[in-house]
This record gives sequence, structure tokens and C-alpha cells, in this order.
Amino acid sequence: MLNNIMCRLIVIIVNLNFFEGGYAVIKKIKVSTVVCGGFIAFSAFFLYEASKLEYWSSKYAPGPGFIPRWAGGAMLVLSIIAFIQSLREDGVTLSEALPSDRKRRINLYVCWLGLIFFLLFVEKLGFVIAGSLLLTALFSRGVRWYKAAIIGTAVTLCFFFIFKSLLQVQVPTNVFGW
Repeated sequence: MLNNIMCRLIVIIVNLNFFEGGYAVIKKIKVSTVVCGGFIAFSAFFLYEASKLEYWSSKYAPGPGFIPRWAGGAMLVLSIIAFIQSLREDGVTLSEALPSDRKRRINLYVCWLGLIFFLLFVEKLGFVIAGSLLLTALFSRGVRWYKAAIIGTAVTLCFFFIFKSLLQVQVPTNVFGW
């Protein structure tokens, strides 16, 4: 379900910025409204997850879900208040905050979509493959793709060795162990 929501959100973002009809809409949306909307979504998710925890552990003692529920509820209420205030006040619009140059905007999208891709697929593909793809995508904006692939894979393998062997940190791996 989360993957479906993320895919739809990415399609909406891409449509708003790459087609001329959608760019008029993005001129009206304020950055503060988007940030407050993100906080509303996060606090609603936090409150939902906190509601799975036990509220009372005994007759008179609060359980592990007591403080998270109250914190999630407070975050949700404050986020809604901030969202309403952001609709009423003037602020910086997305068209002013986003780069006006098409190349810079594409660089921004490659960065964010690469991070989202990495987060969604690192456990399935493993750290080495997901990290190599992420760094190749990021480096390919400045150098040729084959140089970016070599550099991205080398950097990922170095970090994999450092974290897995030297620091002995558990790194997500695939069926091949890398």
C-alpha cells in the first residue's frame, strides 16, 4: 500500500512540474502548506501506529502506548492548526522555491527519487546493488554513465566493506550476501 501511495505521489509531482498546464498550479501552492501537510500525514501515521500499543498496562499504570498516543494526538492537532494558518498567510510558493532552470529541477528530482528508490528497495536488492544504482544515478548527472557506474559501484563497495567488516554493522544484503 505504501509503495502504491509513493508511486502516485511521484506521478503527481512529475506531472505538476513537467507539463505546462500543471506549472500554473504549482505557482499557487506554498511551501509551508506542503510542509504542514507532510507533518499532518506523519503525525496521523504516528498516532495510528501508537494506537496499536497497549494504553494501560494495569488498572492504575499507563502502558507503553500512553505517551505515544498523547504525543501523536498533540502533533496532529498542532499540525492541523499550522496547516490552517499556512493557508491564510502569505508565503513562499513552490515555484519560487524550486529551481527555475529545467536541468537543476531534474537534478533535484533525480536526487529525491533516487533516495526514495533506495529506501524502498535496499532490503530486497541489498545494499551494494541499491547503493550502486543510487550513486550511479547521482553521479551520471555530471559525468558519463559508465564512469558514474564505476565510481558509484566502487564507493558503494568501499562503504559496504567499511560498515560490514570493519565496523561490524548489519547492512541489508540480498540472497548473495551483498
